Amino acid sequence: SGINAEYGVKKFIWSPKYDPRYPAFNQGPKCTQYFIDFQKCIWKKGEGYKPCDWFRHHYEHVCPAPWIEKWQDQLDRGVFPSKQLLKWQNKYPQAPPVEEDE
Repeated sequence: SGINAEYGVKKFIWSPKYDPRYPAFNQGPKCTQYFIDFQKCIWKKGEGYKPCDWFRHHYEHVCPAPWIEKWQDQLDRGVFPSKQLLKWQNKYPQAPPVEEDE
């Protein structure tokens, strides 16, 4: 039940909160949307913009690793099949990377 009897330590397992947009068991659409939302966020706000990490954490938790690798490869080659993302990229200029505070 999350408690290690030998050490008495609780193990915390993070999972995304319930998203009412995706009530079904099939998490594929949810996974895809979080990935696209992350790409849209970093496009508009810049790579390294901390609030975008919320979407990244969610898609990394929900999506299978091979899907993420495939989508990243498609993005790198400019062939990611999302009309939603293309519309977003045409609507907004790409933001420069966010510089971290030192």
